[in-house]
Amino acid sequence: MKTNKILTYAFLLLGASLFQWSCSKESDSLEPVPQDPNAPKGQVRIGITDAPIDNAEIKGAFVTITEVRLDGKKFEAFQGPKTINIAELNNGNFLTLGEGQLQTGTYSKLTLIFDYEKDQTGNAPGSYLLKADGTKSKLVISGNSRNSLDVNTKSFTINQDGTTDLMIDFDLRKAIKTFNENAKKNYSFVTYGELQSSIRVVNKNTTGSITGQVSGYNASTMGNVVAYVYKKGEFNQSTETKGQGDSSVEFKNAVSSAKVDGGGNFKVSFLEEGDYEVHFASYKNTGDANSSVVLNSFLSLSSNLDLSKISVKTNAEIRLSLSVKGLLGL
Repeated sequence: MKTNKILTYAFLLLGASLFQWSCSKESDSLEPVPQDPNAPKGQVRIGITDAPIDNAEIKGAFVTITEVRLDGKKFEAFQGPKTINIAELNNGNFLTLGEGQLQTGTYSKLTLIFDYEKDQTGNAPGSYLLKADGTKSKLVISGNSRNSLDVNTKSFTINQDGTTDLMIDFDLRKAIKTFNENAKKNYSFVTYGELQSSIRVVNKNTTGSITGQVSGYNASTMGNVVAYVYKKGEFNQSTETKGQGDSSVEFKNAVSSAKVDGGGNFKVSFLEEGDYEVHFASYKNTGDANSSVVLNSFLSLSSNLDLSKISVKTNAEIRLSLSVKGLLGL
């Protein structure tokens, strides 16, 4: 009997400790880390951009950001809440979220805090997809009610001299999933881990771009084409063309992507220095009521550069001249 009382007491203590630890962790996630007012400060600029999603039903993708943090420290230069249509920010276009000072040091994590319920004007919802029919589909993280998202980055240093210029690169194609609800197609963010993987944070001053023009491209016969950029040697067609993970994300490991416009032009921006390969995938419209598109084929192309090894340098633009030879089956 005495043993049972001891065990009961021990479990109560353990439960209380776990509860306190849980509350402490939750509090840590809610409250920013204070800056040392006496520490030296450096200039920081943060922008946001997007790789486009190819879905005729989607006319806008709005996220309401209330706060931005670097390693837990609040970036005071960002004045939230701010509702941003990230679907407009592609082909090298971006929006500056703020420019101001932050404590010097080495950082490796950026946190975005979203408002799912209200936008910057107080209207509901806060984060949503705008459909072609004018209706809104609320966006929340699939299977997770968290409104904060930690994005791990390559370590970067904020110095007193110069400006640290960071770019948050959303990839809507990876960030959004579809599901059926009441016999209708609806949308949400992917899972927490997948959403983390759909966002890159890079130092804008150490990136380059790949641009190009595809001659002989005809969207009406070849479908909509997306240029996918991978780190050299990391593209596996049999894996990347199949849905991966809980949200069945295609081309999951692509670094970035860009839609080829009607004139055959495309641009993939904010690529860190290194060797890449580019693949051009064609999509066709299924013709159903939901304006769905499905992967159809790859383009066979002739190019002025080897598409399996494209070296991107800092502050340089790689220009590709391409012409269509035909379509390749999956």
